[in-house]
Amino acid sequence: MTITVRELKDVRPPLLWEPREGAETSRFVERKHVQTGIPKNALENVVFEAQQILGRCVDPKGPPGQRTGLVVGYVQSGKTLSFTTLTALAHDNGFALVVLIAGTLENLKQQTLDRLTSDLELTASGVIRPWLLVHQPSENTSDAALLRQHLKNWTDPSYPQHKKRVCVAVVLKHPKRIANLRDCLKGVELAKIPTLVIDDEADQASLNTFAASNQAKGTNRTSANYREVLALKQVFPHHTYVQYTATPQANLLINLVDHLSPEFAELVSPGAGYVGGATLFKPMGGYAKTIPDSEASAKLSTSSAPPATLVNALRMYLLAACASEVKREGANRTMMVHPSQQTGPHNDYLHWIDELIDAWRAIVSTDDHQLRQDFFDGFREVYQDLEGTSNGELPSFDELIAQLGVVLRTVMVREVNSTGSGSAPINWSASEYWILVGGAKLDRGFTVEGLIVTYMPRPLATGHADSLQQRARFYGYKQRYLGYCRVYLQGDVRVAFEKYVEHEADIHHSLNGQRGYELKAWARQFILDSSMKPTRKGVIGIPLQEFLASGWIEPAAAHIDTQCVRLNREVFMEFLGQLKAYPPGKPAQESHPDLFIDKRVKSEPNLLYEAVPLDVVVRDLLRKLQMGLQSDELEKSAAIVALERLRDEGQTHVDVFLIGNGVSQTRSKKKSDNVINQIAQGKSPAGKVDRSLLTYGGDRSFVAPERVSLHLRYFTLLNADTKAPEESDVPWFAVHIPEKLEKNFLLQKDAL
Repeated sequence: MTITVRELKDVRPPLLWEPREGAETSRFVERKHVQTGIPKNALENVVFEAQQILGRCVDPKGPPGQRTGLVVGYVQSGKTLSFTTLTALAHDNGFALVVLIAGTLENLKQQTLDRLTSDLELTASGVIRPWLLVHQPSENTSDAALLRQHLKNWTDPSYPQHKKRVCVAVVLKHPKRIANLRDCLKGVELAKIPTLVIDDEADQASLNTFAASNQAKGTNRTSANYREVLALKQVFPHHTYVQYTATPQANLLINLVDHLSPEFAELVSPGAGYVGGATLFKPMGGYAKTIPDSEASAKLSTSSAPPATLVNALRMYLLAACASEVKREGANRTMMVHPSQQTGPHNDYLHWIDELIDAWRAIVSTDDHQLRQDFFDGFREVYQDLEGTSNGELPSFDELIAQLGVVLRTVMVREVNSTGSGSAPINWSASEYWILVGGAKLDRGFTVEGLIVTYMPRPLATGHADSLQQRARFYGYKQRYLGYCRVYLQGDVRVAFEKYVEHEADIHHSLNGQRGYELKAWARQFILDSSMKPTRKGVIGIPLQEFLASGWIEPAAAHIDTQCVRLNREVFMEFLGQLKAYPPGKPAQESHPDLFIDKRVKSEPNLLYEAVPLDVVVRDLLRKLQMGLQSDELEKSAAIVALERLRDEGQTHVDVFLIGNGVSQTRSKKKSDNVINQIAQGKSPAGKVDRSLLTYGGDRSFVAPERVSLHLRYFTLLNADTKAPEESDVPWFAVHIPEKLEKNFLLQKDAL
């Protein structure tokens, strides 16, 4: 299963060095295969991707240096498996110390620690393993002494190589915990300690929340976690800081000179069977359900009856659990109820669910046949819903109902939060069936075993795209039981998740194109619906411009700079010469009389060149044109970004209209600002006229309904005072994007 050196050498751009798969990595992979059944070829891919990540890091056997990288995956897609593999590879390739900063909450940190410890057998009893695990060490403790001793042994050339251990330090993302680790390293010659620092959920709490304020006010404030992370980095002369996240918006939008701004990016591919937003929120997929606003705001104090959609969701979950019981799957199947970050609403939902479960347990065991029949009838509509997504694998209704009593007696209802019993870890082996009610602890990074039904009446709140996506605990490796999965959300939240799918795909596509290249040189460009913000405002250090690529995109003053006009004439001439390689341009109204109206006698027709390659338009025209105004350059750059995104989605051709057959048209300029009075000629006759009576449909009517259109033309401009010709043959362009293809972008201003 070893990835060969030749394969690593084939990676382009080349890696800084070529990590090898050694004994620890091979042992880990074999153990993971046996324990989980993950196919070996899938694990091979995980190793190969981890080798690429490590190969972008500072070479542990080379001279001291520092790098910062970003690794992006999908929510619940296997990021922990990736950095566990990375840790094993670090052992095999000469790293002495791996620091894992594992989340901001104890439950998340403990979950990660347990996984890492188990997967790598860091603390296997009765066996001497080549690892030293220290958990949240502090100065003047035995753990600190052990850590220092092993690191000093690492730097001692007389100490036997086979007795040297790789130290793994796991700490909570908390200022005091990080500072404690730094204190434990005093007295160690760290320049000789190749170090890998892994920041899990790196977009959360590690970044400077005062960044935007500092820029605006000229101050230099730092948030506590950020300050301690920087201080920790500074003590390691030979290290790479690797940020792991599924929501990289914040990491990509901090100031490029920030010490945490990533220099490289790599991606973690989801394995077979992964289910994400593209599946759960596809149109007419049947998996996403809407919670009415009136029910989302329901409170026990005002309504003793539970929301109808909650009852529906509970029935859906119980039938899915019954299906698991029929099939004797013996696996966890869970429902998650996430009403709020506040604990008050948790009690309301716990009350409703407990009452429903108690009442239903009594009904299924009653001798009242009619009562039982009426109760089972309430499940029939839900059953029909499940039939629509189960691909014929759903057991019969009678088979499921026969198991309902067992499931109701087995299911465990638990609060999950930071208060009292809600803070205790979940013993997943205690029952197959769980209903979890909670808030923040069910957010970011927390794995809910076998989650099939999610009921989340939380509002959209801030509208931060990354925060929204981190709620998606309902993603994961669910293909085997996808037909039973349902997500209940408020209407606007559901729409936001649907829109996020395109945003996420765009980020991954862009970063994939940047793999191995200097990330700080990449101009940040995101597709993002205008209803959302990319991340919290406080951390953003890059100036952004929102731009809607829809309708007409054109310069306002392409005539302002005389030198630009001369250059653009040459660009136009070369491009129009290229058009001769395609089918000859024809008068548009002759090609499509049903679309275009031009019955003019004394005016030159608008020539149509159909299906010109989009890449040619961008490369040989738009990129070469120069604008005299910054605002016009922004328009042009935004048009290019939009066209390239559309090309990647399959829009590969553009319809080119040469307005007036390239004959220069006269236009006057305004006295106030020297811009053109009216760029496009309107319809003739003007006003509300029946289409059959039109002589000319107007310039703006010459567009393709299903794809991008490009207008090219020349103007002769008249002096605003004298009306005498002042500039002739001024090249002008306009791009039209149909509404169905529109994109909303966030663009990095200073890169345009």
